[in-house]
Amino acid sequence: MYFSKNTYFTIFLIGVLLGICVNNFTEYIWLSVLLYGVLLLLWIITSLYHRYIFNVCIILLWALLLGSYYSEVHVSQIEEKLEYTQKYSWLYVSFTGQVKKLYKRSDYYDEYILDLEYVEDEKAIWDISHILRVPKNFSLTPNQLISYSWKVYEIEDFDGFSYKKYLLASGIYFSTSTNTIETLQDSPIGWKNKMFLAREYLLGRIATIFPGDEAIFLWGILFGARENIPKDLKEDFTNSWLTHFIAVSGFNITLCVIFTTFIFWFLPLWGRIITVSTVIIMFSFFVWLWAPVVRAAIMGILWYIFLQNGNTTRNITLLAFTAVCMALYSPLALSYDVSLHLSFLAVIWIMYTQDFFTKIFSWIPSTFAIREAFVLTLSALSFSLPIMIFQFGQVSLLAPFANIAVTWTIPLAMLWGAITLIVDSISPTLASYIGFLEWILLYYDILMVRLFGNLEFALIQFDFWPYKIYGQLFYFIVLSYIVSYYHIQKMRQI
Repeated sequence: MYFSKNTYFTIFLIGVLLGICVNNFTEYIWLSVLLYGVLLLLWIITSLYHRYIFNVCIILLWALLLGSYYSEVHVSQIEEKLEYTQKYSWLYVSFTGQVKKLYKRSDYYDEYILDLEYVEDEKAIWDISHILRVPKNFSLTPNQLISYSWKVYEIEDFDGFSYKKYLLASGIYFSTSTNTIETLQDSPIGWKNKMFLAREYLLGRIATIFPGDEAIFLWGILFGARENIPKDLKEDFTNSWLTHFIAVSGFNITLCVIFTTFIFWFLPLWGRIITVSTVIIMFSFFVWLWAPVVRAAIMGILWYIFLQNGNTTRNITLLAFTAVCMALYSPLALSYDVSLHLSFLAVIWIMYTQDFFTKIFSWIPSTFAIREAFVLTLSALSFSLPIMIFQFGQVSLLAPFANIAVTWTIPLAMLWGAITLIVDSISPTLASYIGFLEWILLYYDILMVRLFGNLEFALIQFDFWPYKIYGQLFYFIVLSYIVSYYHIQKMRQI
């Protein structure tokens, strides 16, 4: 049996990904090389009589070494930047920075991400971002250039979550706060500002039309916004395993696809592809082009094209190529960005399990893509489960039932929520009447979140720290083996 060039190329791409991932965890290239040597030696010994396996071993070895070397170079650059910022730790320092985007909101303060321009009147020698906490009465906009002074705080991990490396993957190296700001340059009137103001306006209108919790849920499913979510409601979302509906991740992109397919089901294939791609791009701009959203948007567009294409052999090659491109941009994200993991897993397992779940749930009506919405959500959730357990340290035995209870309402809630906002721009009074149906859907969703979130007996707690990253790595290796074995068996049948 001989492999095609496409298969060898796919193996090479997967090897590069594994090389980057392994070296991110070990952080020492010599340890990575030692691990590769032992594994590949065992593999080669057992495959001396199969030339095609020997060729795979050689290609995989080179790919692993290349990925490890690239990760090592990137990690070294991060360490140099950390040394540069850590010399200011806990010191009172003057900064000049350019506002990038809003990061988080709370009852008393807001947090923004800024690009560092000057430190103590000296030009920053590295491309470094940081988090700035300001009081609620401050209003910052993208591209605004400001000056401020305060202590530098290092990013710390918490509750077993590698928060520091998660932020380092996005280029964020420290945090600070201030009570006084000097504006050096107002934000230019550009597309970023217009998107920011449009988003803030729409969120404000939603808060005017709907009550607090219902407005928060609609913010999440439409724009992935959850800046003002109360602590108790956040815990209910986590316990019920329904957070993915309001998180900026691949699930939001999945909802965009479901929403668009639900409305434009009557369009021809090329029309649906163009429409779905346009909606995904517009959504990405509205949530300020966060790195996870950009990755999820690329994955979402490719995923939809893959589903229409139906050729999983070539699809997995394109998927691996996309993953390598993303990993080259931010190698640490491959190991510490859970949104990236969930995005890839959702796409991979939708590709491999959609037909299986479609047969099982053939009894669900296909009108207005209801069956497709259910199948896509279940496929995306099924094989993302281990990563979610590793990351969040718990699993709800009732999570499938919670998702089934809520999933069917999401396309309807998104559709009617969008209609309500459109009508609100014409007649706020009429929108309040039309929005009553939307309120019923949102009230039902919040009721399900509260119900399943308070069933503590259904929660099983896990504590994998500090070994969870190795568990994730082992899971990815097993998945790579399963996918490879599947394609090898498929080729043997041919």
